[in-house]
Amino acid sequence: MRESQFLYDPDGRRHLVSRRDFLKGAGSLTVFFLVGTRAAEAQRGRDYPEDANAYLRIQADRITCYTGKIEMGQGIITSLAQMIADELDVAMQTIDMVMGDTDLCPYDSGTFGSRTTKYFGPALRSAGARAKAILLQMAADEWRMEADQLIVHDGVISRKDAPEARITYAELLKGQRIEYRHTITAQPEPLAAHSICGQPVRRSDALEKVLGTAKYAGDIFLPNMLYACVLRPPAHGARLKAVDSSALKDRADLLLVQEDDYIAVLADKPDVAEAALSGIKAEFDVQSDPRTDETLFEFLEKSATSDRIVTEKGDVSAGKNASATILTASYYNHYVAHAPLETHT
Repeated sequence: MRESQFLYDPDGRRHLVSRRDFLKGAGSLTVFFLVGTRAAEAQRGRDYPEDANAYLRIQADRITCYTGKIEMGQGIITSLAQMIADELDVAMQTIDMVMGDTDLCPYDSGTFGSRTTKYFGPALRSAGARAKAILLQMAADEWRMEADQLIVHDGVISRKDAPEARITYAELLKGQRIEYRHTITAQPEPLAAHSICGQPVRRSDALEKVLGTAKYAGDIFLPNMLYACVLRPPAHGARLKAVDSSALKDRADLLLVQEDDYIAVLADKPDVAEAALSGIKAEFDVQSDPRTDETLFEFLEKSATSDRIVTEKGDVSAGKNASATILTASYYNHYVAHAPLETHT
């Protein structure tokens, strides 16, 4: 958690609060871990943090799950909720997802390359496993017994020797912030123990998308929000020689930003900003570029700064020695980008 945090009042005003004040007002489970250098480096964006508080906020009847990933149609708003629900052994309907909020969520380099399930998933599951282990230990402390003598089902902790002795997460927390100042390690649930992951469930965002009530980036309007159009050079490496923006100087509905060769026009409507940008007369110095589609690959190979082994298995030398025929070839392909069919916003 940062030294300071923003909170919002019912009127939408943002207030800066200290870490201590933030915790005082949390009214929920807050777990403190004794963590080492790796976790500290993780908070600087080098890796996913180990502290479960970066991913979870457990309240009386709701569990908020935080992720730097965003839902962009791939369904992770549902699948990540399945993961954490399985690890905490709670109903999936009790999970609230907060995605991509850089003030609240753990650092993430982005949502791309099919990396959410493979890379973020294990970190989230581990956080859930540690949180559940702490809740079990808290219950064990209250009953003065070992945690391995307890079981959890649907957010209810009970004793193996006396199943009628039960305590829910809500009863255990009692609406108060709980501090547990010991290192607790736990492993995620094995596949055989999963009851939610791997099972067909209705996508949690399906209904609002079908009804047209889902909010996309283009649907978000904030007070005094402006749209910007940036002047782009006609070619890579082109330099701005001269610019004439006098046609816009009397436009009270526009904001013109010019810093060296960076020029942008802002307006309260995107089409107004785009139309205004066309009124700027710019002259660029376009340098000839020796890199063409025929020389590009040679240039890239010579410019490579380091090698990176993606995966390595087996013994190449042994394979060559055991082969009757060895084929060697190089394959090149031009730049390929995602080409979404939907309207951009």
